[in-house]
Amino acid sequence: MGRAASAPLLDGHVLILQETYEHPTQVSKARINVYEEPPMPNPPGIDTPTTGGGYLVTEERVGTTKVIATLGFFDRKEDALARARARADELKTQLYRPVPAAA
Repeated sequence: MGRAASAPLLDGHVLILQETYEHPTQVSKARINVYEEPPMPNPPGIDTPTTGGGYLVTEERVGTTKVIATLGFFDRKEDALARARARADELKTQLYRPVPAAA
């Protein structure tokens, strides 16, 4: 699967995978991201147990505007990467093709 990264992001989130896809006839691009979320306490009023950290999978649609969709939050890195691969496969069936990583 595409480019692996380990660039720290805001609030300690780390981008561990990013793949970009383009369609032959559409202007927008689709970008699959997997972030490692560090363990942290829940904000006040949030009861969902996220204190152990995990892996967030998102899809960005980049065109005139940017739209970000959450594809899931996983406890295990392997599960997050599997979800990213599954979404990449779905995009390929819609004629999207990987964009080569910049050198």
